[in-house]
Amino acid sequence: MTDYAEEQAGELEALESIFVTELEVVSHNPYTYIISIPCEIQNVEADGPPKEFTVGLKFKLPEEYPDVPPNIEFTEGGELDADLQKSILIELNKFAENEVGCVMIFTLVTELQEKVNEYADSIYSKKMEEKEEIDKIPVFHGTIVTRENFMEWQAKFLMERDSKKVKVVLDKLTGRQIFMMKGGNIELGDSLVGEDIEDVEVDESLFNDELGEECLDVSDDSD
Repeated sequence: MTDYAEEQAGELEALESIFVTELEVVSHNPYTYIISIPCEIQNVEADGPPKEFTVGLKFKLPEEYPDVPPNIEFTEGGELDADLQKSILIELNKFAENEVGCVMIFTLVTELQEKVNEYADSIYSKKMEEKEEIDKIPVFHGTIVTRENFMEWQAKFLMERDSKKVKVVLDKLTGRQIFMMKGGNIELGDSLVGEDIEDVEVDESLFNDELGEECLDVSDDSD
């Protein structure tokens, strides 16, 4: 009869001597541990050093391991996106099925490193595409907004806005309002409407009816 517990304990001892700093024991019952595997791919920056990253695999051993494959999952993907992680897990599980009956964790870790190397070109190509897309985005070189230059801009803006408001009000004054505002003292060159209007027809009856004696007083003063 196979002593699974003894085989599992012996394998863990061997793994701890190989992966001195990379192995973390999570549980002894059932045996569960995480192995962090250093990997690298080509750097997308010209003449840059290889891009180093870590991939973490968690192994949980069933009671009848190694006659039953271990449960495998990623704890850290590094440069491997979700699709690559899924593909690699499928291949690792198929590999484990073929290794049933033998302790296999070290072999699975080695297989993972080989798979990462196989996918290195596609990882690099994807990173290059991402970099090229980023490089296409124009960089805005504007003035940094500070409290001081914002307050200066705001004061200028309010001044211009208020001056435009005054101009609008003046432009909308009627001839009668300008006449009254000047106390009836209208010079020949004065314009009773906006400068853009050249020909104006004045209904004299309006002045006779509304101003009445005010116009007569102005005439008497002018004499």
